[in-house]
Amino acid sequence: MANQIQSFFETSTMALCKEETIPMTLDMLMSKKVETNNPQARCLLSTLASAMCSQHASDVEKLQQELKNMQRDMKDFKQEVTRVICKIEGTLSYMMEVVTRLETRSNHVEQRLREEEDRGIVRNKVLTFLLPREKELREKCADLERRLWRKNV
Repeated sequence: MANQIQSFFETSTMALCKEETIPMTLDMLMSKKVETNNPQARCLLSTLASAMCSQHASDVEKLQQELKNMQRDMKDFKQEVTRVICKIEGTLSYMMEVVTRLETRSNHVEQRLREEEDRGIVRNKVLTFLLPREKELREKCADLERRLWRKNV
């Protein structure tokens, strides 16, 4: 915007200086060393001031509109982010429940497995004790049957 105003000043002053109706430069305009007794100078200053004000007003209006658009976009973005976060929190909560249930089931399975392993160990001990005893008893039975047959025969 400053470049536009400076360009406007330069073209206006150059046009007037070429006509040699008002001998002034951009520096004179900017430093306000222009004689205000000259009606053409007053007209030029008035035109420049009016152009600057209207340009400034339209720029301010554009900026305000852009600001409103950005605020609306940010509000929409915030709502979208909030919605997504709520959805993620819900999904995370559900997943935590599932993980908790799976951990509980896993703990129960591990407990039953330990109990079964303990029972297996006890069974193995019993079998290791009973198998030799069974062998002894079979041999004893066989011996007694042989003796019985010998006496009866």
